[in-house]
This record gives sequence, structure tokens and C-alpha cells, in this order.
Amino acid sequence: MTHPTHALSRRTLLGIGAGLGALAGTGFLSGCATSSSTRDGASPSPRATGDPDNPLGVPADLPLEAVIFKGGYGDQYAIDAEAIYQQRFPQAEIQHTGGQELGKLLQPRFVSGDVPDVICNAGAGALMLAPLVENGQLMDLTPLLDAPADGGDGKTVRDTLLPGIVEQGSFGGVPYALNYTFTVHGLYYSSSLFEERGWTFPTTWAEMLDLCQEIKDSTDMAPWTYQGKNPGYILTPLVMMAIKAGGREVIEALDNLEPDSWTSEPMLESARAMYQLVERGFIMQGTSGLTHTQAQTYWANGRAVFIPCGSWLESELGDVTPDGFDMVIASPPSLTDDDALPQAAIRGMGNEAFIVPAQAENPYGGMELLRIMLSPTSSQNFTRQTQTLTSLADYDPQSAGTGLTSVRDALTASGDDTFYWRYGTWYSPLQTEAANATSALMTGEIDPDEWSRRCQAAADAVRNDDSIEKYGDQ
Repeated sequence: MTHPTHALSRRTLLGIGAGLGALAGTGFLSGCATSSSTRDGASPSPRATGDPDNPLGVPADLPLEAVIFKGGYGDQYAIDAEAIYQQRFPQAEIQHTGGQELGKLLQPRFVSGDVPDVICNAGAGALMLAPLVENGQLMDLTPLLDAPADGGDGKTVRDTLLPGIVEQGSFGGVPYALNYTFTVHGLYYSSSLFEERGWTFPTTWAEMLDLCQEIKDSTDMAPWTYQGKNPGYILTPLVMMAIKAGGREVIEALDNLEPDSWTSEPMLESARAMYQLVERGFIMQGTSGLTHTQAQTYWANGRAVFIPCGSWLESELGDVTPDGFDMVIASPPSLTDDDALPQAAIRGMGNEAFIVPAQAENPYGGMELLRIMLSPTSSQNFTRQTQTLTSLADYDPQSAGTGLTSVRDALTASGDDTFYWRYGTWYSPLQTEAANATSALMTGEIDPDEWSRRCQAAADAVRNDDSIEKYGDQ
């Protein structure tokens, strides 16, 4: 069975490319249950007024509290949107918290019921969404999606978003999260280094191994590094290569927890390919002990040639990146010449999930802040600060570095073959175990066969656990 939402239309992706093309010459912790979905035990209803300036009927004097993950994108973009909110509701007191490890920060508050009005739930320490959904602790964001878009020329918020964004934040067909950014995942490298050395990005795994050997033999750089303490980063290219090898059926198997989802030939072949990096000594020494910022800093300083990451990397590194480094992203190589999807096919999807707790005092204020953030003005401001796209379609980002320009080029090349998966969002225990198994694989503690067995056992455990709600086509 094919999910059409697993692919983005070429028209949409070319539209993203066109918006950026004009710039080319310009330089997990689990949520705990509470007994009720709101403080009085009933979900609040939107106070729609018909006012185009306040379509959600937000009380003018009700305080607003926002907790924003302060990672690679910082949180200034949210502070700027809050300033617009303040202009519209001058009587409202705004409390803003930017931080990391949001699960540790917010889990006790979900237990007590004293929750913020809107949360950017992102980063390695984010709250697990599925338990919050299952326990009725998140608002259905349909009122936001059906509201008039800010600066949307009469369109609803839903109509202004990139394809797949609503679905990626939905559980059982209900939108509980809204991914603010549109993220592309792949391998990063320095285009100026490649030009200097006369290297070409490898399009097959055999070419990758040959280039890695040349790098090892002729330079003092390691071919690869990755964010060792956050092994989900290195799991991503492994899954990407398997999907390109086996086609969208691999996505369906993973998302639907099928009995052979992790032991299929494409998954095994991809694990075997990644394991060759270990066997041949192509991983930078000490990688497994590095945080994501440490690994990325070593990479930017020339200690390694390739690093897997999402398109937040350019923003996250900031001034750490040397002048003239010219980072670019590319999809990982094809495993073979017979892959089901072309080498250029890439993972593109929403990220930085925003949620509105059901127990919030001002949930429609939280949605109104999101409505402001999804305006062209706020999206342009975000991209200017972060070199990253938002999930708003058809806006002009107005500025692009080499990383963002390469994201444009990668999406254009991928076109209708752009894909994503959702098992990690739906089933956090599976994602955690698959990442841990991949960490063991990349340090040589286990081999690819054991890796596949461990991952499959985790998928089977989730599938057979009746206490875990299932969201795929079971």
C-alpha cells in the first residue's frame, strides 16, 4: 500500500527551489498521564468571533507562556513572533522560556497540570508525543489549521502549508503537532574542499568506499564522523539508503511494524554498507563519545570529510564554520545501480514540532502565536536568522548561504522522489532502541545481522504491546 503523503509534489519542491533560486547569486522522555485533558476535565472550545484580527477569539488580557527549544535555531525567532503577539494583545503578559532537555523541564508540569500554552518540543531531550496524545494531554490543532492564515490572502493556515506537514503531525488522523521547519536530511561536506582536492561526491557506495580510502591514504582527515552520543543521526542515512534501495515498500514496512521490517534485504544491505566504514577504519577516532556539537565542530574544522545531519547544521554551527568552507548537503549514495529510487532521492520533512497542551490556560493564545509564526513575515525572519526553511509554502526566504542553497538544489533534484517516514515519531521506544543498536553497530560491538535482530525485536515488542496505540495501517 502506498501513502501519497510520503512524497512531495515536484511542483511544490520546484516552488521552493524557485523561491531560493533568485538568491543563488547573493552570496526522549515519556509524558506521564494525568486524569483529565484540561484543568476542568473538558477540552476548551474556540471562541471564534469572526474578527479577522483575532479569528481564534483569544482573550485580550490572558497571559501567554511559551517554552521554546533553544537548539541550533536559537529562540529569537519565537521572541520576535511574541513581540507581534504583544502588539495585538497589549494587555497580555508574555512569559518566554528558551532551553534544552525539555522533557526534564516539562514532564513534571504535565503531571501537575501547570503547563505552558505553547511548546516547541524538539531536541534530543524532547517529550515523547505519542504518550501525550494517548493520555489526552494535547490540543487538537484543527482550529488553528482552519483559521485564516496571517498574510495568507484569504487562505486558511492549512492551505498555506507544504504537503505532508499536517499528516506528519497527526496521530490517528488528528493533528496534535505542527512542525514549523522543513528539514532535509543527508550527508554534509565542504564543496571548496572537494574542488581543491578534485573530488566528486560519490553516487554509489562502491565509489564512497573508494573515496574514503583515498582520503585515509592521502590526507590527515578522517573520511567520516557523526554525533556519537546522539546515534539517531547516523541511523538516518542508513534508513535512507535502505529506502532508496528497496523503494517506498521499505517505508510502509517500518511504519507498519511489519515482522520483517528491519530484517529485509534492503535494511540488511544498508547496515552492511555502513559497517564497512567501521571495518575499514573510516570513522574518526573518538567519534562515539562526542556530542552533536563536538562532532560538528571537529567536522567544520577539517577533522573529517563527511557528517550526517539535517539542514539545521548551517545555523547550528554559525560562526564556528570557517570562511570559505562552503558546506553543502547531498543524499547518501545508492547502495547499487539497481536501487528502486534514484540516488538524488532525499528525506524531506517537517521538524521542530510545536504542541499546545490541553490543560493550558490560554491554548488559543498558543495557537495564535503559531498563526503569527506561519506568516510570510515571520517565516522570512526565521530563515534570515537560521538559514532554514519553515513549513510555509511559497514564501521568499530572501537570503541563502551555501547550505540553504544546496538544500534547494537537493529538493529540486529529488522532486517527486522526496520521502519521509514516521515510525520514530509514533513509536519512540523503537526509535531509541534502533538508535542504540546503530551506535553499537558503528563501534563494532555488534555486526549487521545482530543489528537487524535487535531492531526487529524492538519493532515486534511495540507491535505486540496492546498498551501502545498503533498509527500505521495495521
